[in-house]
Amino acid sequence: MKKKVISIAAVLSIFAGVVSASSINGSYKGHSIVKVKVNGDYVSSDVPGINLDGTTMLPVRAVAESLGANVKWDPDTYTAEIAPSPTLKSIDEIAKHLKSYNIYSLDYHTDGSGYTQFIAIYEGLFFMGNEGKYNEAIKEIAKQAITLGTTDFVFADIMGQTISGVTEDARAFFNGKLTESQFIDTLIQEWMDEEGENEGENSQY
Repeated sequence: MKKKVISIAAVLSIFAGVVSASSINGSYKGHSIVKVKVNGDYVSSDVPGINLDGTTMLPVRAVAESLGANVKWDPDTYTAEIAPSPTLKSIDEIAKHLKSYNIYSLDYHTDGSGYTQFIAIYEGLFFMGNEGKYNEAIKEIAKQAITLGTTDFVFADIMGQTISGVTEDARAFFNGKLTESQFIDTLIQEWMDEEGENEGENSQY
């Protein structure tokens, strides 16, 4: 988290000097729009960052979540609370973390050419009335694929059915560039048996 915090701090320092009344990025409600990058990726949100009287104002949720933090809003006190997510670095740490999502086994593949794959095995069957539960698991697996820096990720059940995705799409989702439904639509469902493969090849999840 330290490196990420340093990165956003550097971005804020650079943008703080922008005082021009007009902006090459356009304007929002009379204020110059400020583009925000976190660790090399632009942060996208419904409300953009702006320059207000020489001070850069940023959308808290979009920036915080792009850094892996969680944001909670308390409407009673009008308070936004930012709490960092635990930084998980090793497969062992990630495996312990994912047990609460009914993930009982993890694997990491590479072919030596730069292609890497994060695989998580679900202790149960997909499409058995628990869609909400394993949708949450998919998002968490995607988050850990970003942590590990793999090319893509695979979520498989005990019968070999798989849901796979590209880590770059997951990064776009967590950076606010894709909605949850758009992210889910990028996932590919594949089947173990030949008949299922013929019927569901390249079908969207």
